Amino acid sequence: MRRSIIATLAVACIFSPGSYRALAATPAAAAAAAKPEVYVTVHGKITDPSGAVIPGAAVSITDLSTNRVRNTISGPDGSYTFDEVAGHRQLISIVKSGFETASQQFSPVLQQNVNVILYLAPLAQSVTVKGTINPEATPVPTRGQVMLMPGTVRVIDRKEIEASGPVAGGAQMVQSTPGANVMGYGETGSTKYTIILNGIQQGWAGEATSFTGPGSLGITFDGVPVADPATGQWQSATMPQNLVMQNLQVTYGPGQPMNRWYTDVGGRVDFVPVQPTVGHHLSVEGTEGPEGQQNFAFVGNTGEFHGWSTVIGGGVGRGDSYLQGPDGFGNHSKNGSIFGKTLKTFSRGSLAFGAFYAKSGGYRPTVIPTTDQGLLIPGTNTSFSQATSGYYTVLPYADYNKYDTNEMAMVYAREHMQLSRSMSLENLTWYNHIRRFHHRTEDALSGGPQVDEWNNPHSNIFGEKINVTQVLPLNTINFGGYLIHELYDTRNIFFNPADGASGQNQVVGTGSKFRSGYFDQNNVTFYAQDDFHPIPQIHVIPGVRVDGFNTNYSDQAFRDFSFAPGVTPSTHCSLYPVGADPFKNVLGTPNATDQGSICGSHESRSAIEPSIDVTVTPKQWLTLYGGYDTTYRSPAFGGGGGLFQKVNPQYYILAEGKYAQIGAKLHFVNAPVLHNFITGINYYHNVYANQEIDVETAAGVELTSGGTSAYHGVDAFFDADPTSQLHFFVNIAGEASQFNTYVTGGTLAECGSSSNAAGLAAGCQYYNNLPVSYIPNYTFNTGVYYAIEYNHRELIEPRLWLTSTGSQHLWSNNTGAPVTNTMPSYTTLNLGFNAPVTFHKKSFNLKLDVMNVANSEYNQYEYISSGGYFSSIASDPNNPPSGYINAYPGAPRSIYGTISYSF
Repeated sequence: MRRSIIATLAVACIFSPGSYRALAATPAAAAAAAKPEVYVTVHGKITDPSGAVIPGAAVSITDLSTNRVRNTISGPDGSYTFDEVAGHRQLISIVKSGFETASQQFSPVLQQNVNVILYLAPLAQSVTVKGTINPEATPVPTRGQVMLMPGTVRVIDRKEIEASGPVAGGAQMVQSTPGANVMGYGETGSTKYTIILNGIQQGWAGEATSFTGPGSLGITFDGVPVADPATGQWQSATMPQNLVMQNLQVTYGPGQPMNRWYTDVGGRVDFVPVQPTVGHHLSVEGTEGPEGQQNFAFVGNTGEFHGWSTVIGGGVGRGDSYLQGPDGFGNHSKNGSIFGKTLKTFSRGSLAFGAFYAKSGGYRPTVIPTTDQGLLIPGTNTSFSQATSGYYTVLPYADYNKYDTNEMAMVYAREHMQLSRSMSLENLTWYNHIRRFHHRTEDALSGGPQVDEWNNPHSNIFGEKINVTQVLPLNTINFGGYLIHELYDTRNIFFNPADGASGQNQVVGTGSKFRSGYFDQNNVTFYAQDDFHPIPQIHVIPGVRVDGFNTNYSDQAFRDFSFAPGVTPSTHCSLYPVGADPFKNVLGTPNATDQGSICGSHESRSAIEPSIDVTVTPKQWLTLYGGYDTTYRSPAFGGGGGLFQKVNPQYYILAEGKYAQIGAKLHFVNAPVLHNFITGINYYHNVYANQEIDVETAAGVELTSGGTSAYHGVDAFFDADPTSQLHFFVNIAGEASQFNTYVTGGTLAECGSSSNAAGLAAGCQYYNNLPVSYIPNYTFNTGVYYAIEYNHRELIEPRLWLTSTGSQHLWSNNTGAPVTNTMPSYTTLNLGFNAPVTFHKKSFNLKLDVMNVANSEYNQYEYISSGGYFSSIASDPNNPPSGYINAYPGAPRSIYGTISYSF
């Protein structure tokens, strides 16, 4: 069976055997295509190799001059029609579930009848993406469309998503993209992870919250930003079900002004959930794994009915962790999510409504020393370390348990209207509620008045974005903006019930630390960009954004908490001199601490972000590009320190990113040996200046730091389908980075970028020219899928994929700064089998996944301890060991079985 897509063009788009390009258009055709007043009707028919018509195929054409995209669906007879198509060269793309995607360039002046033959897809599809996606929804970009995207963009499809594991969540899905490093303490989507992409960080997972400016990658769900505007952070556990994801789209660098959000310093990850489809279907899937892990997910589509199309998907999961205590405590976790989207299409646009809810929770284990330090598990003579108590050991439940819950609820609406032949409008409106809840009830490591924790910060976010597109003969202009309003409460208390305190009842006891600071955050952005295309092969895209950030802060801890008898609360305000605590003269000696500030304050900042991108396509199979973007983001707020709480708000400065890249993409449809493939490579250089880096150590100590860091490296990817039965992918990156400036004891604005007398006198310490922590010197992953067929039916599909993460520099809690020490590289090999089964016209699928086949022992996160975290279980608590390495180990061999059913 051939694996090519042949477009039979009735007028003359002829591909010679072995050639990679269409015959050149005539000078007359080129001249005609250059005239914007030339409009034609393009039509055709979609069939399979036998000549049978294919109805319900999603057909789109992209104007290669203006980048305007138009969509339709093939009718019952397989035909489609586009009226008023400009004479510019066009890219036609046809997508139909179960068939290979077709992409072909053509000139409407010469070719008005474009008939296309679709061939069966080479490998079994995931049941969660069955059905042809409504083209007015968010389809998976075709390889031809990726070639047209400016800058570096990596599309992670279902094959690569499934390589993250059957119970993996949002963060693990990102692992396969070039330059990604994912750190956490679990193997499901229930617990939290940190993502680092080409050195820039998003999310938080373990003992320290940040090693660079936190929350500096954009995260969206179906185009809606979900990173908290105040903290900048994304809770990865709010996307726990990978089976409900259609694809991911990773943009490297800030991206174009019209697509950029408020945290896109290093790039953006767009999570695209399953979308409404043309036809109806229902799919269900169940998974069993080690440590009692179970997962159930479903996706249902109504198909199109009177112009409406709706999808509903969701899932639930539960199970223990591979991190086990000697008492059998398995750090149980669970998750659930539900998503729905309905779409109405009409002659000049579409209207969509969506809703998503997710809640995940799990016990967060402690780290473990890698070597024996004489730290005894309470009540035993067993030393607590990977070398002595076991590689995956955690403390017993009675000595440490902390349950971490993350929740998100979101509703949104999106309108697209074609106002005229040359003008369109898009509008996005959303509301998002984000909540974290941590409850620690036992902690042998933190005795005294702060043994327990009740942490309940939450945010309510409203947003509105409008974009207008105007198409002119040589320009495509986009302009618009967005407004985001958020109210964020930092609510938290560390307490001991023996001192009369209560977390649930919000009662402060003697020795408690508490906070309830309200951040009223407003982000306003206006932008304009112009895609200037003197000829279709050249696109020059200058752009500018004007960003405004406004923060209003008030400390409401004395309103939101009550106080046990005998408690005298103390607070601090950075605007007051040290020792001038106003409560001392009123209430006596303080014996509990408000981590916020008694000061109400507000600050506003603004910035202008210029950018330029250039794309050149000298051949249909080759795209060259380059760009330079400047972006700003507000510092992170919240926690027990930082601006408006521990740091004087007069030091509020915007972090600045300057990102440059150059790269190339190649795509062949009918090449020798590799047949249909796409590949890309890029070089980037990023300087991230004026970061405020507020670090909380494992012992709960808040450190205020600041820095400017520089990153550079190479990213590359390769996807190929050499035969009808074979698919493979490769993702690779090499990178290097350093802090040009790193200071502790204050922000850069307080301390200065280099050592000086005033800074040293104020307690600032300088660690310049050190490497940035947790950035691997390389990342590499590759996978191969092969379908074994009999009588043109797939019997079984073996899958093999490998992930390798290079050496990383560590972080030291001794200094609160990066160090030159490194942790080893690690590699995991994974194996899977997929067997489709058809019974009474019903589709079943049996799947077996073996993660970490070799059962390799490795740590995905390590840091140098100051000794304070485990001091209470040291042989000499007053003189605990320090300078040793604590770690979170990666998962051992894990075997999963999955059965799915679709109809």
